[in-house]
Amino acid sequence: MLSFSRSMSAAVCCLALAVTAGCSSTPSQPLAASSTASTTTPAPEYELTGVPGTVLESEDFGERSTELSDTGATLYRFVYESTSGVDGSPTAVSGVAAVPAGTAPVGGWPIVVYGHGTTGVQADCGPTLYPDLLGYQFAVQDFTELGYVTVLPDYQGLGTGGGTHPYLEPRTSGNNMIDAARAAHTALPETSARWAAVGLSQGGQAAWAANELAASYGQGLDLVGSVSLSPPTDLTPLVRSGMDGTLTTPQKELLPYLLYGAQQVDPALDPKDYSGSVAEANNELLLTCQGGDTEGKARAVQAMASDEFAADSAESEQKLLDVVGRYTLPQVRSEVPMFVAYGAKDDIVLPQWTADGVERACALGDSVVAQEQPEQRHDVSDEAAMQFLAAVFAGQSVPSTC
Repeated sequence: MLSFSRSMSAAVCCLALAVTAGCSSTPSQPLAASSTASTTTPAPEYELTGVPGTVLESEDFGERSTELSDTGATLYRFVYESTSGVDGSPTAVSGVAAVPAGTAPVGGWPIVVYGHGTTGVQADCGPTLYPDLLGYQFAVQDFTELGYVTVLPDYQGLGTGGGTHPYLEPRTSGNNMIDAARAAHTALPETSARWAAVGLSQGGQAAWAANELAASYGQGLDLVGSVSLSPPTDLTPLVRSGMDGTLTTPQKELLPYLLYGAQQVDPALDPKDYSGSVAEANNELLLTCQGGDTEGKARAVQAMASDEFAADSAESEQKLLDVVGRYTLPQVRSEVPMFVAYGAKDDIVLPQWTADGVERACALGDSVVAQEQPEQRHDVSDEAAMQFLAAVFAGQSVPSTC
């Protein structure tokens, strides 16, 4: 059985930035990350094998993340092989794995793959390029201390894997989640094949997609359940809000990322066809990693017209709706339970959008435990989610709320 090695020859590119993390296990205020290498370092080339989950490179991450290593966990940063959800091509994706201290339980350590929320769309926006994982060190720490081997993937195009990031295209992130579990199980001999997909916001969508893809793509693994916190299940209402000028302020900041990601899915789509003068003039600023120049972004968003992201024609409008319409979840019936939580006061992923996604999943016959949290916004409590995870790992029946 292969194990993660302790060296990696490829340099990593980092950029000092801050990120607003979005769940109860990560900080709600911006957390500065340290810069450790040049942003001009080119992405490394990997000899891909065509075997998803293959570990291509790895290194000891503990020396970079002393706060995490002080918990006693053994930490690795690694690059593994996955599959693009856009064209089915093999890809390289980076991630971090944390192994709990102590002796593995009978059957091996169970695995939790944690999907992070939006950090950006460029290569230097991968959390594993930073000692604090852009705030997600706390999620990794929490799950590791509960006795899970915890894996945090960057997603395709973020970090040092290379390629582009098709932001919010769920098949890609779902594959990345599954292959993160596969890589950990293959490389770490004391892990179980049993795993769970967990995520917040963009990561919540990724966890949901991983649940749906597990039956067709997750061979060799045993997914016990998924947790999706504030997941975007249908982005067409967001596009329509851009068209009719009803976007909230945080949604305006999100739209440049969505347009960039849509262009990676359909290169014929030009973000300029949906960008007003302020968005176009500040495109480079708006596409930087979450955090970054927060004051500059805020000024740019404040200066935007209400219809800043309206399409320049009916044809352009339909083209974008067609692309993001392909992202809508659910797409197929899932075979294992899922937990979905969302805030009734969420002004990014509106609660009705998530409720509609849950209703569609129930209609397919999915086993869903859904929880609307009346006082929460995009940040939601994960207390019930942790109870759900403990139950499904223990093999207990979890009553659906459908």
